[in-house]
Amino acid sequence: MDNANLFSQTYNQIIKGVLGDGQHYFQMLGQPKGFYWNVAPTGQIDPRAYQIMSGMPLWSPVGDFAYADAAFVQAYRSVLSHVTFKLTPDQQQDFIDLNNQLTTANNAVTNAQSNMNQAYLTAKQNGGLVFEAKYPTINDWITSDVGVAFQKAVDNAVANKSQVQDLILQLQKASMPPTLQNAIDAIKLPDGDPASSTAPRGWTKVPDGSGILRWQPDWKIETSGRDWRAELTRGSQGSFSVDLDASDSTNNLQNSWASGTAGYDTFFWGVDGSGGWSKMDLTESDKNVKATISVQSSTAVEVTPGDWYDGGFMKELALGGGQGYTINAPWKATGGDHGLFGKGGLLSTRVSSLVVVYKPKFSITMSNSTYNKNVQKFNASAGFRIGPFQFGGSGGHESEYTHSTSGGTTFTGESTSDYPVIIGVTVAFPGVDAP
Repeated sequence: MDNANLFSQTYNQIIKGVLGDGQHYFQMLGQPKGFYWNVAPTGQIDPRAYQIMSGMPLWSPVGDFAYADAAFVQAYRSVLSHVTFKLTPDQQQDFIDLNNQLTTANNAVTNAQSNMNQAYLTAKQNGGLVFEAKYPTINDWITSDVGVAFQKAVDNAVANKSQVQDLILQLQKASMPPTLQNAIDAIKLPDGDPASSTAPRGWTKVPDGSGILRWQPDWKIETSGRDWRAELTRGSQGSFSVDLDASDSTNNLQNSWASGTAGYDTFFWGVDGSGGWSKMDLTESDKNVKATISVQSSTAVEVTPGDWYDGGFMKELALGGGQGYTINAPWKATGGDHGLFGKGGLLSTRVSSLVVVYKPKFSITMSNSTYNKNVQKFNASAGFRIGPFQFGGSGGHESEYTHSTSGGTTFTGESTSDYPVIIGVTVAFPGVDAP
């Protein structure tokens, strides 16, 4: 990754500034997200909130959340479908048949996602710099008039997969302990049209890319983005600074919970213009660049699955305890290929909190030549991005932004928006608790 040393410096200092001492399983976002969503009607969650709460973070210290239906929920359902509970011979044949259907449904989801990705890459290749600036990521493209049709195909394939999983779970339920029967009932897709039915316990309604309400398992967040905005404006709780030095190559991410280096393909420095975000590499030829980012306040907002999730049973599966069930070959409890939990596992991670900052500001110093090379683009920008920190940008509630230049070597700016920004998440590990 370009500027891996700067990503590493930022990562380590955010942990110290927001989360404090001790072991923390932090994932820094390659692209920050506004911590704002509309107040949803009773029984609904805004799709922007649901997207990040229900995502399953990659096994990486730097990541992002794709626009997709509940990645964590689908993995949880899949774990349950790989567990067999004392089936009769007749039930066993039905189970085999349903698993064949599930394989077909899985293939359909994979094909729909592949078609969507390929269509985006083709459009990006044919559209050149204009397309890339307007749709820098697939998430931007699939909410457009053209891309939304591909996301709808993915949504439909995922819905069909869920129906097959429901049949498998229903077949197994009769032989399960009562507590697990309740867990299976809790994850079963509700009957009725979400537009005209009340959400049952543990479920909510979320509009899809076309605005159609769909049933989704519920998630709990400590409070809303609006409430945290009010809380963060009251003082300087969690204020901290990040000091960056392009010449310092001693920082790395080897000691992060995911180890290795940051592998997410995104730029560290960026500007927002009329066509969208684009890369500005201040440190490509200038290793004397230094920057300071300071935030007025910050916090970590807890996120937990709703009543549909049985974390106790996931722990039991991961530890190999319990009676009356087997994990279907070639699947196993933990570890690598065909593991249900842990690194490389089917259900490897979940979001446990959102790391949020309020009113960041920055100051960057550089050589005269670097300044002269970039000052025009900087002055014309509607927003500026440094790693996971975003200042302004076209559209959105975080778009209020002021910036200036001075001395022929310095860029400064700050967010004047009253809306916080999500710069990362903390990660929990179903079944195994820690990596």
